[in-house]
Amino acid sequence: MASIEQVRDRYIIKAEKNGTNDDIATDNLRLALLFNESQNKFLTLQLQNRKVDDIRYIQKFLVLDKSIPYFSKTQEKYNFKLPDNYFDLADARAKAKKEKCSDIITLFELRTENLNEILIDEFHKPSFKWREAPMTVNSDYLSIYTEGDFQITELLLNYYRYPSQLKLTDETNPESTFTSDSLIEWDDKSLDDIITLMVFNNDINENNPRFQLQTNRLQK
Repeated sequence: MASIEQVRDRYIIKAEKNGTNDDIATDNLRLALLFNESQNKFLTLQLQNRKVDDIRYIQKFLVLDKSIPYFSKTQEKYNFKLPDNYFDLADARAKAKKEKCSDIITLFELRTENLNEILIDEFHKPSFKWREAPMTVNSDYLSIYTEGDFQITELLLNYYRYPSQLKLTDETNPESTFTSDSLIEWDDKSLDDIITLMVFNNDINENNPRFQLQTNRLQK
């Protein structure tokens, strides 16, 4: 696993090679911003593509069967707070019960604009008999819809977490040291692509045409 200083050195070398190192600041704050933005973008691209050959590089960020209790409920739905390190959904199941019967049900994601139609559709509405229920996911929480047909006791969430983010001990000081939990978690192949994104994203601006060109390359 590479060190932060190795990432800095590789970033400077690649920036010089590509002729994009004019006025590029390499203080710790700038490095943290560039790296975090670029590694999060890279993970997003990998999850969008879901290529079999590439998905193995992000398996370390997959959290399996995270047990989450609900924090609120109504007659129609149960709400669950997503983990603080939640990045993207893999899939989800739930423990449910109806009267004296308990079982695991499958959850399928809905877009909110289709919610009302789905909840009255005989083939897609919540059903303990068929062991399935719809869910919606936003940036903070996940909701499971039961329409009062059964109870949810627990969410079993499979999700991709954020990679370790670079953080400073004093964010008001660009040259302060990195916190002890600031780690580089990527393999060398992925890290090279992330550093390339850093070079073309040196102003944290995705409107940069060179950054867009590199992003398009990674999506192929």
